[in-house]
Amino acid sequence: MATVPRGLGVLQIEPTDHCNLACAMCAPHAEAWPSVHGVPKGAMPMRLYERVLDGLVEGDCSFDHLILQWLGDPSLHPDLERMVGLAGERLAGRVGHVRIDTNALVLTEPRIDRLLAHKVRKMPLLVVFTLDAATGAAYRRVKGRDGLERARRHARYLLARRRDAGRVDVQLQFVVQPGNAHEAAAFLRYWAALARCHGSRGGHVEVMFKRLSVGGGAAGQAAADALYERTLREAGIHAHHEEGFSISVWAERPWQADDAHVKRAACPGAWFTPVVRHDGHLMMCCADLGGELDLGSLETATFRALWEGERATRLRLDHLGGRFTGVCARCGGVNWYRLEDTHVAEVRRRAVELGVTE
Repeated sequence: MATVPRGLGVLQIEPTDHCNLACAMCAPHAEAWPSVHGVPKGAMPMRLYERVLDGLVEGDCSFDHLILQWLGDPSLHPDLERMVGLAGERLAGRVGHVRIDTNALVLTEPRIDRLLAHKVRKMPLLVVFTLDAATGAAYRRVKGRDGLERARRHARYLLARRRDAGRVDVQLQFVVQPGNAHEAAAFLRYWAALARCHGSRGGHVEVMFKRLSVGGGAAGQAAADALYERTLREAGIHAHHEEGFSISVWAERPWQADDAHVKRAACPGAWFTPVVRHDGHLMMCCADLGGELDLGSLETATFRALWEGERATRLRLDHLGGRFTGVCARCGGVNWYRLEDTHVAEVRRRAVELGVTE
């Protein structure tokens, strides 16, 4: 069920766009793009990170939650642990929780200890392990390299160690795709057994089965959806919840090019998915890999000035009018959030303030 995030949406801050895998579902790294976003690859300096956090506080910004990841693996940033701690300290009361998405390959036992030590006890932490396989062979197919046993070891260590750090939730993620679909049931068996053992020790454990996104609903999305639905049906996988453990599935699918007969609605991503790139630029959507919707640098402007500014307002008005251009025209949209009438009214009010017409 699509939800409405609290505050200004779900904020992503990208520690780095480097990655140590070449996942088949991730074109920039599978195809070894020299530049992921159209700018040089890099890691966010801590000075810039602290400036971004301070600016959010000064602008009285609040978000549903903060994700420390975008198009790289955040564990490759040497100061990830400090980033988590600083977010907990400075954004307390402004975000519901901090989230990390990682393949876990270099999130070693000593680093997990440091992560838990830096974590602010009152700020919940969600660690998403992107594993996608039950055997080494499938892992190599979908991830491009070896590493399943190492990733499993690190995930198991966090499950066992998190009890004394305040709430630490864990998600074990499996994106259904041609190279791994046959292992969905085995993946669930392996992690469900561990989750039931560790689930109530310091937080919740979730096994998540996700749809493969093909260009945000471009050609091929219908086939990926069919594979997803068939895989879950044949494996008997369905949403389930018990104390400390749950299974989650994606019941909804994105609008896609095959749905041309259905009028496309405004994408909630234009309202709810701000991303701060590793160089400090504020991007308007997490699905915009190339950086077309660059609103400007948070080193020289405030978050609110950019997020509620003329360019962002014009794009939202275009969506409301059914006009999708550039990266938005090629994308199926971000479908896991819901846009409400109040959000539409606020954009039109802001357009009047800025003198922007539809």
